[in-house]
Amino acid sequence: MASARAGQATVVGRRAALASGGSSLGAAAGSDGEVVVRYEAVYRRAEAAAGERRLLLAVLEDGIRTLLKYAHATNGRARTLRREALAWIRADARADVFAFESICEALGIDAGRLRGRILAEATSGETPEPRPVH
Repeated sequence: MASARAGQATVVGRRAALASGGSSLGAAAGSDGEVVVRYEAVYRRAEAAAGERRLLLAVLEDGIRTLLKYAHATNGRARTLRREALAWIRADARADVFAFESICEALGIDAGRLRGRILAEATSGETPEPRPVH
């Protein structure tokens, strides 16, 4: 039982250390190994933000994959999915949190540049050559 409690304190301490920006585990834990409550609160906020970021990335990835998968579809459900994905990527709206522009902004991605690369790939059927980052 004491071993399980010590292991739990270590895990919580590591989480707190990560959430506090990489400070040492000793700063997050007291001398007896128990975690200070405020660090746990910080970790919970950081974890939620990471979850939201993963959700936005998943939505963005799904939209891109859908467009590229059905880029040349001409009928049926595949054509409908292509049309919806294309409309979503081309839209300039930012009113919806899950709009292409809003997601890119929240993730720090240049929406115009990403849109251009996606549309170029969708129309050519080939993956564009990676460009060096300056």
